[in-house]
Amino acid sequence: MEADKRISYFRGCKETKIDEEYLKNEMAQFLQLDNLNFLLGAGCSSHIEDGTEYGIPGMANLYKGFFEKYPDFEIAGKKADAMFEGNLEKMLEVMGAISVAEGISSIDSDIVDKISIVQRYIRNRIIDGLHGEKVLDFYHSFYMKTVAHGRKNPINIFTTNYDLYNEQALDALSFPYNNGFVGTYKRTFNPASYKYAYVEDMNLSKNVWERVPNFFNLYKLHGSISWVKNDNTINEIDYKHIGDEDTVMIYPTPLKDRTTLMTPYSDLFRAMETALLKKNSVLITLGYSFADDHINRLILNSLAIPTFKLVVFGKSEAITRLTELNDSRIIVINSDDQIHYFRNFVEKAMPNIQEDMKEQIELPVVSELIKAFEGAKNE
Repeated sequence: MEADKRISYFRGCKETKIDEEYLKNEMAQFLQLDNLNFLLGAGCSSHIEDGTEYGIPGMANLYKGFFEKYPDFEIAGKKADAMFEGNLEKMLEVMGAISVAEGISSIDSDIVDKISIVQRYIRNRIIDGLHGEKVLDFYHSFYMKTVAHGRKNPINIFTTNYDLYNEQALDALSFPYNNGFVGTYKRTFNPASYKYAYVEDMNLSKNVWERVPNFFNLYKLHGSISWVKNDNTINEIDYKHIGDEDTVMIYPTPLKDRTTLMTPYSDLFRAMETALLKKNSVLITLGYSFADDHINRLILNSLAIPTFKLVVFGKSEAITRLTELNDSRIIVINSDDQIHYFRNFVEKAMPNIQEDMKEQIELPVVSELIKAFEGAKNE
């Protein structure tokens, strides 16, 4: 029915109205590409129903909440609530620059303490929203629908989020993934780990080893609540063991710390650039409004590769400017009933879970089988 064609599908600046079935078929084709990449923004970990947040507030709501708690917060003697377009990360960048300039001329002598206040607020709000069952269900479904029989190339997940929803979902599903850290007792960031190939059979007599299928590389571009900076290394530990005064969540404030500029940021962005520049790559963005210039430049530079495709689920002024570039390799998808929201994308835009994969995913855990058997035996 024509009435069902409510979804706006822009290829360049040309808009076509499509239905969910057409969109699912398009997504199925994108998911089959060898070099599959996703960029998950803050919108993916936020879920609001009837005015209640069941996950982690997006950047605009974090900003609003911060100034509700600190209405008189000032930077360099000026009230800051209307200065940063609703983005606490932008505010932190400016504050970081001021902290560096303090060594030359006094602008705000309390700037270091103020930075700590903002960082602590963001971290605490993330921890408060970290265990939203509904949001975690969306991530579960996303990963289950992403895997496909016979896929050997890793799937790259880039995210600007500090939270642990990706890790929780991947762990719960027992999907193999690499987040850039090596070690067991003390996990340390090592960008070389992204170049490792994980294989199924360690029989050294084989000339060709089979890659582990449906393997994920997770790149947390803006750091994580589970990261701690120790001298020149970045370690990963349980966020519950990180105190308020410890250095956490490596914020993207390059003027603040030259070491941070080098590692892990330069490594993570270089890895993203390398992935997107591969032949026949597709980047699908979700919950990302294109408000981060340093990421936008990297994505747009990838258009130098003729086979690169950019698929954007979203609606914002910056995304509208993308359609105005009139490049047929840029596809923008949205609708008035929010097909571009993460939940709707997972439930209505992604193809159904492949049956053979569903059987593998839903195999019962052996420990649970043993527990059930021994429980029945003891009755």
